[in-house]
Amino acid sequence: MRLALILPVFLLGGCSLLGSVVNDRSEGYLTAEPIADTQVPEGMAPLATQPAYSIPALPVKPERPTSFEVPRPAPLLEESTNDSASLAQYQAADVNPRLDRDGAGTLILRLDIGYAQSWAEVTEALAASDLKLLDLNRSTGTYFLEIVPPADAQEQGFWASLFGPDEPEPQVYWLKMNRAHSGVYLSLLTESDALAEADLTESVLTEILRQLES
Repeated sequence: MRLALILPVFLLGGCSLLGSVVNDRSEGYLTAEPIADTQVPEGMAPLATQPAYSIPALPVKPERPTSFEVPRPAPLLEESTNDSASLAQYQAADVNPRLDRDGAGTLILRLDIGYAQSWAEVTEALAASDLKLLDLNRSTGTYFLEIVPPADAQEQGFWASLFGPDEPEPQVYWLKMNRAHSGVYLSLLTESDALAEADLTESVLTEILRQLES
């Protein structure tokens, strides 16, 4: 029992002894002084030595720090109004949204930027528009929109003239983003993966174009 009590006391004493023997030199550079070159006795040839890590001479001697300072980058300058305006103009010109026709003559909306940036730009444009966004799927490039299709006067017929036209029910349409040779293009489809009506397609794509240009 006496030996068991002495052993921890000895270990603790050893730790404190080691702490006093081991010298912490982590901040030794604060008080370090240059060491003079080795001197040889008179009559002997000088030693052929050269500094292993030479320090170039500075025009101004820096002030010695009193404590360790964490290196920090210089703060960034704030952008001026002109710089911000130029950046916005550059981004708008880079997107270059415009209505176009594909090879089959279908109306599409073209953008001259990559898929990731186009997805972000169109998502913001839809949020700012009057279009109702139900859901979206980035992996398939699909926006799900709830739209009330325009009423077809020819389908109303005789009964519509007597009782008034029926209000069309909202339907879900797909706004598809497709990769192109240069940028992407958008087209409007029905839930059955068929092309939407031409008038409705023009209305939807024109609204998105207006938001992209604003």
